[in-house]
Amino acid sequence: MRIAVCESVRQEAEQMVHWIEEYCALYQFPVSLQTFPDPQSFHDRQERFDLVYICFGGSTGFLQASRLRERDKSLPIVLVDDTREYALACVRIHCADFILRPVTFAQIARSMALALGRDAP
Repeated sequence: MRIAVCESVRQEAEQMVHWIEEYCALYQFPVSLQTFPDPQSFHDRQERFDLVYICFGGSTGFLQASRLRERDKSLPIVLVDDTREYALACVRIHCADFILRPVTFAQIARSMALALGRDAP
């Protein structure tokens, strides 16, 4: 499984990667993770992913999620933001989950389960 973590704060990206790896190890999913520190580097990528966490926040994050949804109707997208402002809009573009900061392992586990079509813990 190839997963992208789009997060501009290095420590936050490292923590999310750690939790995703922990979840995948727990359920024995092979995983390949790649981080993107800014919207442009994510937009310019060549790789295809099985799941994308977009954590840029605010309108930047939502715009990235919307553009990604336009290109790929079935890709699971998890939007992470520090306000509830985009939670409803997230539903409208069919995101797999919305995570309100601060992010916890339990939220990562739930979003992974939802994205994979499993029962959420």
